[in-house]
Order: sequence, then C-alpha cells, then structure tokens
Amino acid sequence: MPKNTLIVTGPINSGKTTRLMDWCKNRNDVYGILTPKINGKRVFVDVATGDQFEMEAQENEENVLSIGKYIFSVAGFDRAKNILRNATNRKNGWLIIDEVGPLELKGEGFGEELKELLNSIDDSFKVIIVVRESLVEQVITYFKIAETYEMFSFMSE
Repeated sequence: MPKNTLIVTGPINSGKTTRLMDWCKNRNDVYGILTPKINGKRVFVDVATGDQFEMEAQENEENVLSIGKYIFSVAGFDRAKNILRNATNRKNGWLIIDEVGPLELKGEGFGEELKELLNSIDDSFKVIIVVRESLVEQVITYFKIAETYEMFSFMSE
C-alpha cells in the first residue's frame, strides 16, 4: 500500500499548527482544516480559503460536543466536516486534519469522516493528520493506518 498519510506530532503547544499554517501559505494544493488558537480561543480555519469559524461552543449553545474540560460547537464541526468532504472531490493535493484526538478516538469530531477518507482517497492525495504525542499509537490502531503512514515529529522550542 502507498504511504499516503503523514502524522504530524509533537508535544502540546510545540507549534504543529503554526508550522503547518506557514507551510500552507502560497500553496494551491492544500485543503482541509487547521485549528489555531486566536485571541485565546480555538477556531477552525478552512485551509483553502482562510475562512475562520467557531470551534469552541458559545455560552448559550445547546448542541455541543464535550471532552474533558473542552466544549465544542457541533455546528462548527459540521461545517468543518463539509470542508473535508468537499476537499476530497479534488483529484490530488494535500488534505490536513488538525487535530485528531480524544473526540475522534470515540468516533466523534472528525472520527467517522476520517475513517471514510482514509479508505477512499487514492495515492494521488496525501493526508496530513495532526496528533499529540501521547495519542499517536492509539490513532494508528483505531484508524488502521499501520501500513500507510509516515511520521513527522516537532519538538518543543
């Protein structure tokens, strides 16, 4: 099987998202979602358009996803999932999913979409998934990518 999945990993706050945002600049073959922290809040960014929208749930939002102390907007995740689905209509390039974590390992967040994407994308499309160090082995096992991934690790600065 071709190795079409790149796992970008490193400690929490090691600059994974920031470096990927820099890498995406001036490219027209990168799609997907990045999740930088802007003004103290985590947001979704559509890599292709630069559009930003809420990831964290608003105070009175009723339809939410929660994991630990974090509460996320279902509407934000739905919009992000649509961006990922639409990106796979492209014939080649890079697809970024930032980040794959505890929600996805429970089948929530991007979990189901990522399973579908990994099974349907041919080797002309490369998938970059951002995973914190402590979850890499669980992600490899859960998404059954042991034969198709390469890893790139960032160290804290």
